[in-house]
Amino acid sequence: MPESRPVLCRTCMERLGIPDADEGPCEICEKVRAGLHLADTINPDFEYESFNVGIVMPPGPQEREGELVSAYHLRGARSFKTEMNRELRERLEERLGKRADVVDPDVVFEIHIPKGRVFYHLKSLTLSGSYNKYDRTIPQTKWHCKACRGRGCPRCNNTGKMYPTSVEEIVGEPLLAATKGRETRFHGAGREDIDVRMLGDGRPFVIEILSPKVRTLDYAALEAAINEDERIAIHGLAPCEKSLVEALKMGAFRKTYNAILDKTLTIEEIKRIEEELVGEIDQRTPIRVSHRRSDLIRKRKVYKVIGKNSKTTELEIYCDGGLYIKELISGDEGRTQPSVSQILNMQVQCKQLDVLAIHKDTDN
Repeated sequence: MPESRPVLCRTCMERLGIPDADEGPCEICEKVRAGLHLADTINPDFEYESFNVGIVMPPGPQEREGELVSAYHLRGARSFKTEMNRELRERLEERLGKRADVVDPDVVFEIHIPKGRVFYHLKSLTLSGSYNKYDRTIPQTKWHCKACRGRGCPRCNNTGKMYPTSVEEIVGEPLLAATKGRETRFHGAGREDIDVRMLGDGRPFVIEILSPKVRTLDYAALEAAINEDERIAIHGLAPCEKSLVEALKMGAFRKTYNAILDKTLTIEEIKRIEEELVGEIDQRTPIRVSHRRSDLIRKRKVYKVIGKNSKTTELEIYCDGGLYIKELISGDEGRTQPSVSQILNMQVQCKQLDVLAIHKDTDN
C-alpha cells in the first residue's frame, strides 16, 4: 500500500478498483483530459476510409498509474491510455463518419498533448505492376550524387542525382501528382544494370507512395500517362498489400538473358559453351560492384545456353537470379568460374545485354 492515499477522480477509482482513494483533482487523468480538446480540431483534408487514434501523454500520469497498480497489486486493471483511446475512437467515429480500425487504418491521428497539436500519419499507398525499360542510359532507381550525397553541387548540376532520371521517377512523378503524396519508394524483383534493357513481360515492381492525400485513382489513365515516356512501359498497375515488397525481395526468380559478345565464335566454340557453361557457377562479388556489395562467393546455376551467329555471337542464357552475366562471360579476372572466357581460353566480353524474361514459376 502507498504511504498516503491517492487522489483520483471517480472514473479512475472505478477503473482501477481503488474505492478508498480520496476524490479530487485526479493524479492520473486531469492533465490528460485537459488536452483532449485537441481531438475536436481533427479536420482532415485528405481521402481516407478508416482511422485509429493514439495519445502522447505528458510526463507523470502513466508513471503514477504504474506506481498505483504495483502498490495495490492491481492485476488486469484497464490502463487510462487504453480507455481514452477507446473513447476517442467512438467519439471520432460519430463526428467524422469514418470507421475506426486498430489493425490497418488509412490514417493514425496522434494527439500529442505536450506539444498541443495533432499529427496525421497516413498509411502508404502501395501499387504493383511490371515495367519494361528500353533505354540503356537510365537506372531503375534514383542515384544520389556521390560527391554531395543528394544535397546538390556543381558536379551534379545541383540536382543531387547521378543521372537525370530513372524508372522510379518516370513511374513515380505522375503518381505523386495524382495522389498528392510526399515521395515514392520503388522496389523491384531484382534490378538490371543501367545499360541493360528489360524486355519481355517486364520486371515485377512495387511502388509505395508516402502520405497520399488521394487514394481513389484511375489506374488505366495513370498507366497510359506514364507510358507516354517511350523509354519505359508499365503494365498491370493495381493496388497491392505492402507484404508484396518482401515477397519480391526474397523471391528466387530465374531469368533469361540475351548477351551479345564482342567476338564471333565458331560453331564448335558455341557448342562448347552450350555444354560446359551449364551447371553450377562459383561467382565472387564482381570487381565493378565490390565497393557496394559484400565480398562473397555465391553459387548460382546456369540451366540452358543457346548460341547463334549473326554479325557477332549472341548467347541466350537461362539461369538463376543474382548471377552477374557480364562476369559470366568475361570471367572477371578469375572471380567467376566457369566462364565463357575460361572455357574458350581467350578473353571475351559482353558488348550488349538484355533481360528477356523474369520467370515467376521457377519450373519454366
